[in-house]
Order: sequence, then structure tokens, then C-alpha cells
Amino acid sequence: MNVALSATPAALAVEIDPSIALQNLPPEPLNRESAEILANVIADDLRRILGDEVMQAGIVVPAALYGITELIRPGLPMVELMLDLYRGSLRGGLFEPQLLALGSAAGRFAPPALAPQRAPGTGPLLLIPFSLVAPGPKIDAIRQSIESDLLEKGKPALLTDRTIRQLFGIEPLNLTYASFNDLSAMLKVQLDYVGFGALWSLLEASLYRPDEITIQKTDLRNLFIAHAGQVFSPFLTLDQWADSVESYEQWLKMQRQTMAMLKAHGVEFIECTAPDGIFAENVEVALSVAQAHAMANDQSFFEERSATDNTTGPIDQPNASHILLTEQWSDDLGPIAYTITLQTENGEVLAQLNDYPLRPDGAQDILQTWEKYAAAHDAELNVMKPKRILTAGNPPKLTGR
Repeated sequence: MNVALSATPAALAVEIDPSIALQNLPPEPLNRESAEILANVIADDLRRILGDEVMQAGIVVPAALYGITELIRPGLPMVELMLDLYRGSLRGGLFEPQLLALGSAAGRFAPPALAPQRAPGTGPLLLIPFSLVAPGPKIDAIRQSIESDLLEKGKPALLTDRTIRQLFGIEPLNLTYASFNDLSAMLKVQLDYVGFGALWSLLEASLYRPDEITIQKTDLRNLFIAHAGQVFSPFLTLDQWADSVESYEQWLKMQRQTMAMLKAHGVEFIECTAPDGIFAENVEVALSVAQAHAMANDQSFFEERSATDNTTGPIDQPNASHILLTEQWSDDLGPIAYTITLQTENGEVLAQLNDYPLRPDGAQDILQTWEKYAAAHDAELNVMKPKRILTAGNPPKLTGR
């Protein structure tokens, strides 16, 4: 009778020069022959650090370098994948400890989900993940040993350092072994240091408490609601912000950075409109309102339709013969919005609208949308780029004139 297998993950952390990390892609995955060499030196290190009891477990080693965002993700998909591959290697037979080295063929992994992203700028901390696999009773003691001893005692051998240099062609500044919990703790310290403590709270909730509702507010008045691997956040326009342009830019910068970092960790970030109920103290009410007012996943920009009094429809202006798009530019953020002014032949303003990019491709989508609109209505389209944010009034409102 087969017994249920469990896995406990860890990683060999490879620190490289930050300037090199910024300028280069991470090295390609190793081929199968080199993967065997790497897996054996890691197994030797684990036996030396943790003792012979680790030989009661199987070890799975993908021979590639990953960024921390690829490993610390809701549901720990890399860990599940390594466990599935180990199960598959048994071909339905009884468990037996073995070293499973996973290399690539022509730079490609089977399955493709194992392939590292190799995104530009990944690092300076690169990780070689591995999992120890065994039946539940056996893995419990090994897991405890990993959590208590691996980071503290986990200094790789000189042979491991030479192997990393030769096989991957990099010059590590430092090598150390760490559990996934150790990696999470490192990530928390890093995020706290750069002022993103709120981001860690959201990641932690998504990783370890997905069934709970977690609300996080920043000092800049950003609001994030985490539940079931998703994070909802109300998007505010400058009109809704009703405060200075400078404070709005700070709020928007935090919004964009948090969105980018959460998405990098595989957390689904969902922006929503901002009815009053979303700011409720009751977490269940806030989540329910956020879900009901969520924007579509493929929505790249938000249309604010606060038009002048003589507007008869959102953008249905058949008499518009001139369309002026004013790019509202922030030196820190790039275009934060486009103000659209629809005019008649004699200069009468029919409507003034604002479109806000939600994603990097949002600005281009806004321009293309209005190019199509102008062509369909036989209207002249002009784009003005003053390289600043044009506002009027107090509190400030965007203007294109």
C-alpha cells in the first residue's frame, strides 16, 4: 500500500553583484548531465549540515536559478510541482529515497512550468530550490531540522561554490542554504526596510491565511483587501482624491508599486471603483462591496465621465469636430491621465472627460481608443503634451485648457 508523500522545501541562495543582476539575464538552466553534478553537491551539503537522517528522504533539485518572486507565491506552486514530479518518478511503486535531478534539454524544461522566468533585473538574490520528499512521519523530523538548523549552519562547501561558478558561469558574493520560511522572513525584512511593510502583510495573508479577510491601509491612504489569493483595491481619480496633486502622486505611486510587486508574486490584483461602502470598518462588508465593483481583468484604463452640464451622453457627441487630448504628466510616474476635451466647429465645449491608465499599456490604449473615435466621427484629433499636470480649482481638478 502506498503512503502519502509530503515535501519540505528549501533553497540554495546565490547572491550576485547587484550591478551585474541589473544588466544581465539570469543564466540558462543546466542540462541534464550538469544537473546531476549540481544535485549531488547539494545532497552532500545537506547530509553534512543536517545529518544522515536526510538520506531517508528523496531530494528533488531543479537545476536552474529563480527569483524569489517565482518561489514565494500563494499555494507554493513550485513545491507542489516538485512533489508531483517526484511522485511521477516512482511510476506507481513504493516510496524509496532517490536523488531526482531535473535538467533541461536544449534550454527547455519538461514540464514547461518548471522553467525559470529569467526576467531582466532578477536578483541580486537568485535561488536554486529543492524539496525533500518522504512519507509524512519521516518528513516531520527532517522539516524540523531544516527550520531550526539549515540557515544557521547552512554554509555550502567550497566544492559547491566552485560548482556554481563553473556550471552557471557566475561569481557569487555569498552562498547559503535557507528554508522557504527563512526566505519569507528575509523578504519581510527587505520590504520593511524600503517602506513596503503593508505589502508584506498582504503577501503573508495570501500565502498563509488565504481564507481570512485582511485589510491593509497605508499612511498614504491606500486601501488593500486580501482574500483567497486576490487583493482588491479602490482606484481613485484626482477628483475623488480631493487633495493636493503632490499627495495624489504619492498615493498613485504606492498603488502602482504594490500592484506590480503583488503580481510578481502571483497574487491577483483587482482594482475596483470606490463607492463609500468599500471603506467600511466591517471587513466582510468591505470585501463584498469590492467584489461587486471590481473592474474587468482586461481593463487597461478607467474612464471618468464627469462632463460639463450641457453633455447629453458619456461620449456620444455627434457634433464634436475637434478632440483635444491633454497628457497629464508626472515626472515620477509618466502619464497619470488624459483629459479629453470635445468641441464643436466654433469651439464650444461639449464635454470634458478624463481617462486614467491602470496598467503600463493603458496610455497607449487610451490614445488608440480616441484615434478610432475621431476617425468614426470625422473629427480632428490633437494630442497636447505639456509635460506636467494641468489643474484648476481648489481642490484641484484636471483640465485640458
